[in-house]
Amino acid sequence: MKIFSTYYDRVPSLEENAYTFVRVSHDEPPAWFMEAYEYVDLSDTFGPTSAMLDECHPTKDWAAFAPRYSKEILGVLDREATRELLKKIYEKHGNRPLLLLCFEAPPEHCHRYLIGDFLNIDVQEI
Repeated sequence: MKIFSTYYDRVPSLEENAYTFVRVSHDEPPAWFMEAYEYVDLSDTFGPTSAMLDECHPTKDWAAFAPRYSKEILGVLDREATRELLKKIYEKHGNRPLLLLCFEAPPEHCHRYLIGDFLNIDVQEI
């Protein structure tokens, strides 16, 4: 199973039907995205909380955000069950690579990579 990562504004430049889009953002995707693309919504599983974003947004205070996200969001998940969930999504969608989506353009300050670390999967930015 391959997992990639990017932000919503990059989606229109991607090859159509090359990926299974997976929402991991707290906030809803942009309206244009929701109207034009199908996606799997895992925001309840992987999205940061409102309080977390208000108190330590990743692009403003990564040093506070990363450990908090890892503890409060990823720390309550079962790693193997989460990997199985993603594998089922991957298989259900024709073994297309999964593409984790949120709003953060700079990959070094985005929870998409903390998800990959948690799952022991190399998540590559596209």
